[in-house]
This record gives sequence, structure tokens and C-alpha cells, in this order.
Amino acid sequence: MSSFKEWAVSSGKLNKDTASTYWSGLTNTKFKHDNVPVADVNTLDEVMSRIGKEVVTVADIKNLFTKPDYRPDSDIKSFIQKYIEYLKFSNTISQRTIDYQNFFDMLKFWVKQTNNNITNDGQRVGFREIKTENAVRAETEFNNPQFHKDYITFSDFSIRISFFRNGQYKGNKVNFIVCHPNSFNSWWLNIRYQVDSQKIIVNYRRDLPNNSDSKAFKDYMTELGYETGAIFRINELDLSEQMPNGRVRALFDYFHEMISTVKSFKKEGDNVKAFQLVEKLKQNYNLILRGAPGTGKTYLAKEIAAILIGIPTEDLSFSDQFDFVQFHPSYDYTDFVEGLRPMQINGQVGFEPKNGIFKEFCQNALLHQNNQFNVFDKVWEKFTNAVDKAGKVDISQTKPDQKLTYSINSNSNLKEENVNAVHHTLTKENIFRAWQEIKGREIGSHQSRMIAVVNYLKNQYALPEYDESIEKNYGMVDKKYVFIIDEINRGEISKIFGELFFSIDPEYRGIAGSVSTQYANLFDGNEKFYVPKNVYIIGTMNDIDRSVDTFDFAMRRRFSFEEITAIDSQVMLHMDDVKNRMNSLNYAITSPEISLSTDYQIGGSYFKSLENESKNITVDDLWENKLRPLIKDYFRGERNADEKLKILKSAYFMGDSDDSIEG
Repeated sequence: MSSFKEWAVSSGKLNKDTASTYWSGLTNTKFKHDNVPVADVNTLDEVMSRIGKEVVTVADIKNLFTKPDYRPDSDIKSFIQKYIEYLKFSNTISQRTIDYQNFFDMLKFWVKQTNNNITNDGQRVGFREIKTENAVRAETEFNNPQFHKDYITFSDFSIRISFFRNGQYKGNKVNFIVCHPNSFNSWWLNIRYQVDSQKIIVNYRRDLPNNSDSKAFKDYMTELGYETGAIFRINELDLSEQMPNGRVRALFDYFHEMISTVKSFKKEGDNVKAFQLVEKLKQNYNLILRGAPGTGKTYLAKEIAAILIGIPTEDLSFSDQFDFVQFHPSYDYTDFVEGLRPMQINGQVGFEPKNGIFKEFCQNALLHQNNQFNVFDKVWEKFTNAVDKAGKVDISQTKPDQKLTYSINSNSNLKEENVNAVHHTLTKENIFRAWQEIKGREIGSHQSRMIAVVNYLKNQYALPEYDESIEKNYGMVDKKYVFIIDEINRGEISKIFGELFFSIDPEYRGIAGSVSTQYANLFDGNEKFYVPKNVYIIGTMNDIDRSVDTFDFAMRRRFSFEEITAIDSQVMLHMDDVKNRMNSLNYAITSPEISLSTDYQIGGSYFKSLENESKNITVDDLWENKLRPLIKDYFRGERNADEKLKILKSAYFMGDSDDSIEG
């Protein structure tokens, strides 16, 4: 496992100097109860047990940690959160390696067992259910080879495996292996060995009495790129080897992601609007959810993101395909796109060019939309770590007897050490594209240098040849990335987006929307930037916020708008008396006596606390602490404000309260 500093740099989270600063901060920050440095706790489980949570707040710093006097609480919070992220990454990589091996061993077992059974012409193989609790039984019932319970140890789901032989032996000799997540009982996800054609076929099915619901599920899976009958050929899987190759890992990843996608499909009665808006987002790339206060716009935006990505909503915060930001009046271009950010090195304050959150997100999406990026990424990490440690590397060029010397700069890119004044820089993205045998840079400059680096990686680090067939045969899941901008109208849009007004336009996604950003000349390569076609943006805005009136018209044209009404938000409520109280208040808000529009109706999230028994919020509490202050602000400065407040209070209490109201 790489160190925290190596991981932070290689993953693009921090540059080398900043990573060292973070590590120093972690070393000097200790747990109050036992004085152990945070940096000494090197497993995720131990950190979770000590902290008791995965999100550290500034308040936690005072309660849980002692910190050096020269570090602000916000620094320590950032250090600890980044360290938790590192431990999660390390844990995931370790577990996935185990998963690959277990899956490979199981696959070999299936194929060999099937081949053995086929020789018993005319006999039907009995149905076997293999579960984690009785895998020991399976070990005794299967011989040559044996089934081992370790085969079904997976990272995030337990499975039921049904091993059986179906059909006539003299026809299509097919063996089914059905993996079935325990959390639902109408899904059948099949990995099937077809003997005659020597193929592994991945399939899915949903059996429901409601045919329209089954069709919706099939349409949903098809839209996400999962076709029934995905094929992996036996001769590509190298089943005689001890370790799984890239094809085996691709098969596991495809099946694993398909299970996650199936889990995210909602049954009848869930938020249907989220599924409708997924389609709208796919068509328009950019969507803004607008509506009254408390209508659950942010919650709905996350649901849409989860469906589009194909993961459960609760897993969004751990996904690199999702990010979230909230705009506010002081938010600007340097936060969002790029700019000069202060940093401290050896006690001196300086500035360095840094990507903003959205640009970083887009660059990540661009690289990871290719299924073979992970293969390249591991090789690149080994290479740059070795060069950084040695200080330099000499790479032979395409011209005979010519070499160029490179070092690693602060952004983990290759910097040419040339005696001349010009120092060429080659980025990770450049080399990755050159590996695909396409232009490393849009204008095609320095392509021969990039090809030379690719050849060096092949010779010295066993970088394989780029395989187009993987993209053709297994590139079935187009990884979609979703970026949510909460309260999008509260920022100064033109200042934040700058020239990206052009790039986010649905008509100019991809290279067609390339722009030169404001600080491009300060970055390595000075290349143009564009928003990839697999990036989707969801914004939320409160219709009664005063900032709505100043929302940039150029931005309005680039987004599709969807109103989320108070009625829409009732999907989050379950109790009829709570819904009736909400409806009574909202009808009164739009009545002739009050004369407000539906923009001022109040959404279900305000009323949801009445259904939460653990919070012990009464009807009176909700009125006094939440609704009354909000409604009072509606009528600020009006002569008859007190009278309107009385009418709405009576509607909320449904005529049961005659209490006087103070203004």
C-alpha cells in the first residue's frame, strides 16, 4: 500500500508539498483520550472506532483532538477528512484484489465442474443452493474440484449461488450460475457458461406480475448501457493461470456494477419524478430544480444523480462520479474553475495555480470514461514515484541516439530538463491519449515525445498495448458523472463560470466547446479545457430568494428548468394528518385573503419532522420555531401583516387555535 503522501499526489488530490504539509498536520494532531497521533492510526476500522464518525466537523476538533497552536481548526478538519478518504481507498483496493481472486477461483470451479458434468451424457445435474452459512456443506458435496466458501466473499453484497444444469445435453450445453442479492427477491442476475460456443454470458432479468414495471426496469438497464447477453470468451480469460487477468477483472467489474445498478432501481411507490427527471437531464445535460421552500430540491437532485450513476443514494458521498457544491455571494472563479491559491512552504507564503472543484471533476470524468484507465493509472503511479525518488529519468526518443531527461514537477507531470530556455511539460492526460494512439494534445504538438514515454512505460513497467476490443466488447457502461450546484442563484454566476458559459452549453459539450481558461498560461501544457459529454449538472434554486431576479439570462438559456411544487414534495410524507395540515396551510397561502403565488407555498421537508418520533417535535414547536418566522418574513413591511399571519396560523392549526399573535 502506498503512503498517504504518495496516494495524495498520484491520485491528484494534493501536490507534493501540500501532501507533506497535510502529513505534518496529521502527525501533530492527536486524539485527546490517549494522545495517539492521527497519522499513527492506519486502518479505517480503527479510525472509525476512535472518531465514531466518517465526517469530522470543526466542533469535533475541540472535543476529540488536541491540535498544534499554529494550525487552525479548519486545517485539521481538512487533514483528517483527507486521511479518512485515503484509508477508505486503501481498504477498497485491498478488498477488490481479494474479490478478483475469489471470483477467478469460483469461475474456474464453475467451468471445470460443468465440463465434468457434460461427460455424464443424459444425466441432469441436481440443483444446489450455496449460501455463506452452508458453504461447508457445499465443500463436501462437490468433488474434483471442491467448492470453497472463500469463493463467495465479496466486498459489499452477500449472494446466493444456484449451480444447476438446465436443458438437453445434446442441444445447447449450458450451465447457469445465478447470483442473487439477498436484499430483494425478484431479481435474477446470471453468469452463464455456454459450453458449445465457449462463452461466458452475463444476463439480468426481473420477474414481476406487473409487466409495465418489468419493462420500466429493462428500459432503465438498457439506458445505462447494460444489454442482456454481454459476452466474455473463455479463451480470453486464461483460466489455466493462477492470477486473474484484465478480462476476468472486467467481467467481475461489469457484474458488480450491474448489481449496484439493479439495487438503485426503485419499486412502485417511490419517487417516480426522479426517474422522469433523469431522462430530462440525459437529454439536456443541465437541469435546474426550482420551487418553493422545503420542497426537497436538494434531496431530489441527489436521487436523480444516484439513479443516473447507478448506485444507491447513500453511496453518493463515496463515489468519484459525484460532487456537490453550494454557491454563495463570495464564491468565485478561482474556487470553481482555476486560479492562484495561497500556500505555505518552509514558513513562506506563496501562490500556486490550482484547479477549482469543477475543473478537477471534469478532468477526472474525462479520464475515467475509458475502461482501461485503471490499467494505465497503476503503471503511471509506479513510474512517477520511481522518477521522483531518483530525481530524473532518461528516455530514448524516436530519433536514433537521442535522449531527453525528465523530472517530476509539483503536479506529478513530466518536466523536461533541457539546457535550452524552453522546458516542455508532458501531463498524465497527454501520455494516456498517446497510449491510445491519438493526439496527446489537440494541436498535435510534442506527439513524438509522448510516444517515446509510452514506449518507455511498455519496456520498463510492462504497460500493455492499448486494446480497442475492450472498449468495443466491454465498454458497455458509459460512466456518467453528476455535479450538483446547490443554491445556484446565490452566487454571481458570470463571475463564477466565466468563459465556461460556452463549454457547458448542451450543443458544445466535448472538444467542440474547448476554451482557453483565464489562468491557462500558468498551467503545464497551456491546453484548452472542455466539459466532457459524460458530465451532467444539476442546480437547485429557491423561487422566493431575492437573488432569483438577478440570475444571469445567458445561464438560463443553457439550463432546462423544472418546478418542484409543494405537492410534489409530499412523497416524503406518510401520515395523512401531516399532509392535511400542510395542504390546509398552502391553500390558505394562495387564497384571495393572502394573495401569494404557489412559489410561497411550503414544502414537505418542513413537515417531515412531525413524523419523526425521535425528534419529539410537536405541531406547536413547528409553528413557533420554523413556520411562523418564515411566513412573517413573507409580509415584512406590509400594513396588514399581523392579520395575514392570523389567517395562516388558523389554517395551519386547522381552526383549532384562537391564540393571539404577536407581530
